[in-house]
Amino acid sequence: MFGILLKTIFYILIVKMLDQIQWKIKNFIKKNPNWVVFIVWPTASGKTKLSIDLINSWIDAEIISADSRQIFKYMDIWTDKISLEIRNKIKHHLIDFLNPDEFYTAWDWKKDSLKIIASIQKKWKIPFIVWWTGLYTDTIYKNYSLPDAKPDFVFREKLYKQEEQNPGILHKQLQKIDPQEAMKLHPNSIRFIIRALEIYEKTWKPKTEVCYEQEVPFPILMIIKWADKEIANPKINKRIKEMFQIWLIDEVQKLLNMWYNIKNQALQSIWYKEIIGYLEWKYNLEKAEELLKRNTHHYAKRQRSFFRRYLWDMKANPKKNVEYLFIE
Repeated sequence: MFGILLKTIFYILIVKMLDQIQWKIKNFIKKNPNWVVFIVWPTASGKTKLSIDLINSWIDAEIISADSRQIFKYMDIWTDKISLEIRNKIKHHLIDFLNPDEFYTAWDWKKDSLKIIASIQKKWKIPFIVWWTGLYTDTIYKNYSLPDAKPDFVFREKLYKQEEQNPGILHKQLQKIDPQEAMKLHPNSIRFIIRALEIYEKTWKPKTEVCYEQEVPFPILMIIKWADKEIANPKINKRIKEMFQIWLIDEVQKLLNMWYNIKNQALQSIWYKEIIGYLEWKYNLEKAEELLKRNTHHYAKRQRSFFRRYLWDMKANPKKNVEYLFIE
C-alpha cells in the first residue's frame, strides 16, 4: 500500500513538472519564433526521458545530442544510447556517426549543431539540445569564439611524454603563456592543458584570447534541474547492474577485436577502461563492477560540483536572450 502511495505521489509530481515546463514553453513560443531548448541536468537525472516525454505529449521537436561519447558507433551499452525504436519515432542528431578512433572537437560539434538547428527550424520544429557535455553546449549557450586549430597528434604525443617524464611540467608551461586558463585547470587535467598548449602552438595566441563569450545567436530556453546524490547514486548502481546483464563486457571485447587501440580517447573513458582491466586479467568481475561504481560516483560528484557552479553563474549572471526554468 505504501509503495503504491509513493508511486502515485511520484506520478503526480512528474505530471506537475511537465505541465510547468509546457506552460513555460508555450509562453516562450509566443515571444520568440526561432528559438532553441536546452535540457541541462547532471548525469542519471532523467534529462533524456524528459525530452522524450515532452515531445510525445505535445511538442513537435527534434533532439540534438550534446554527449561526447554517444557520437561513436559500437558504444551503445556504456553510453546508454537511446534505442533505435525511439530514434525511429523521434529524430535524433549527432548520435552514432563516428568510429571510436575518429577525432571530433567542440568546434566540430558547434558547426554541425548550428547547421542542424537551422534545418530543424525550417521544418517549423523546435530543436532540443540535451546535455551532458558542458563544453559542447557552452559553444552555443555562451557562443564561444573557438579557434579552428586542428588536432596535431604528433605534438600531443610529445607533450604526453614530457608529462610522463616530469609530472606537472605542462601546467607550468601553461601558467607562463596563459595564466588565466591555467588557473581554471587542475594540474592533472592533462588533456585540457595539452589542448590549450596546442592552440597556442597553432595560433601564437593564448586560449583565453581566442576563446571568448559572445551574445547567443538565437533565443534560448534553459530547462535546468538539480539532482542530489541520494537520487543519482542508486540510479547509477542500477544502470551499472543492468549494463552487466546486457553484455557490456561483450561490447568492449568486440571493440578490442576490431583493433581499436586501448589508448584511444574513447576507450579510456569511465566504464570502458575498468572493463578493459578485467579483460586483461588484472582483476575479477566483482572488482570490475566495484571499480565501475566507485569511479562513476566520483565522476557524478565532479559533475555536481561543476553543475553547482554552472547554476550559480546562470543565476548571478543571466544572459541576454536566454530564459531560465529552474525545476526544484
